[in-house]
Amino acid sequence: MRLDGLDPLLMYGTGSHVGHTTMALRFDGELYVVESQDAWYWPTHGLQRTKWADWIKQADDADFHVTWLPLRADIRARFSEKAANEFFFETQGLPYGYHNFLYAGVDTPTGNMPPLMPNDLVPVIFAVMEKVAPHKTFVFFTEALNKRLGTQGLDIQQIVEVAAERGLGIEDVMAMTELDGWQYTSESPRDGLSYVCCTYVAAMYKAAGLFMDMDIQATEFSPLDVYSLDFFDVTYPRPEQCVAADPNLPYCQLLGKYRVTLPSYSTVAPYSHMNEKCPVNWPDYTRTPGC
Repeated sequence: MRLDGLDPLLMYGTGSHVGHTTMALRFDGELYVVESQDAWYWPTHGLQRTKWADWIKQADDADFHVTWLPLRADIRARFSEKAANEFFFETQGLPYGYHNFLYAGVDTPTGNMPPLMPNDLVPVIFAVMEKVAPHKTFVFFTEALNKRLGTQGLDIQQIVEVAAERGLGIEDVMAMTELDGWQYTSESPRDGLSYVCCTYVAAMYKAAGLFMDMDIQATEFSPLDVYSLDFFDVTYPRPEQCVAADPNLPYCQLLGKYRVTLPSYSTVAPYSHMNEKCPVNWPDYTRTPGC
């Protein structure tokens, strides 16, 4: 979490207490951090890995708050490092997931916009933006809507018309579930899958076998959804330095000027279709059971 404006905005919109999620993963015995980000504070764009020593220095230089959440022993035993490594190499270098950046947090037609934002404001903003920046609008907004409707290349007005023919409003289309495996276009040499930070971590968990045979769409996970999974060891013996720095946290905070608290940390058992129909319940951001 970094208090830079963007992270607090994401936290306000989703109820998360962090704005970025990563995963520590070993490759041939060496520890790396794998993540999806677009070089706001890092030298590399897209889906990437960074040696741990380099990553923690970059995080410190960027004034990040960093917590370490280790997996439970039974979850670690289920985790296929080989499958996770293979998934990383399949996705390494893909661009940051701007295509579905918005949609991981939009699960219902009317229940996900922040309190100060009318439900129909987002499509109105993009309809105006489309007139001056059609490609950016396509990347951030309309290509994902075309995926949901099974269409190609429609602009916002055309999407509204097709949706209306099917008895839907554009908010209904926005709330449709994002499906893992959708291939998006890109300005980079590679088209393909689209992941933001939290959806990439969830996809790593999925590839490593943590969801077993459940029907899970990793692209529907927010940062809150990731750390709410009951995958983490809430009783592990923390290193002495962590206890000395903050005796009351159930996890180790490695960096940061302020304490990072994670309400609902490691409390939600995974289930098929989780996070596909979740409203954001302000002001306490309580989770609707089974959403």
